[in-house]
Amino acid sequence: MTIAAQQSLAGFIASDPDVSFTDTGVTRVHYRVGVEHWRREQDGTFTRLDNSFHDMLIFGKTAERAADQFRKGDQFVAHGYVDVRYAEPPAQPAEREQFVARRIGHDLARTTYDVQRRSTSPQHDAQPTGPVPVGSAEPAPAETGRDDPSPPPPPTAAAADRPAASHTATTSNHGLGL
Repeated sequence: MTIAAQQSLAGFIASDPDVSFTDTGVTRVHYRVGVEHWRREQDGTFTRLDNSFHDMLIFGKTAERAADQFRKGDQFVAHGYVDVRYAEPPAQPAEREQFVARRIGHDLARTTYDVQRRSTSPQHDAQPTGPVPVGSAEPAPAETGRDDPSPPPPPTAAAADRPAASHTATTSNHGLGL
């Protein structure tokens, strides 16, 4: 079976949310977003280029949560698709691209925050977190896929030039659409 992949966009929120509603009453949030661009030089260093700015739309419950959780300057990763709108002449430019985000979240590589989870039921809290070996009364620790967790890598040249945003986010089981 093939992996169902979508387009993604990583950047920063450059405007306050513009909240509106479709004709059917669905919440629509528009953001102006920025994307940083870098060029790798032959000596291995990076040269920062001008940022590009784009329109991003989000719809429904994800839009409501995004308008509540995201602020100007927040780093995000979103996936969805590019929609091209054509304007009637003499409008310039004749076409305008916008990214329609189906799911969006803070960029974990550039954002520090705490997650506070709420369980769905008291039974959920009593469930073991990992496999229980046969004949054992104690649950085994959850599998991590690594024996020795290593610290995260140092920031890249792109990340070193800007401060990381710091947030305290409270999430439910619904999240921000991710």
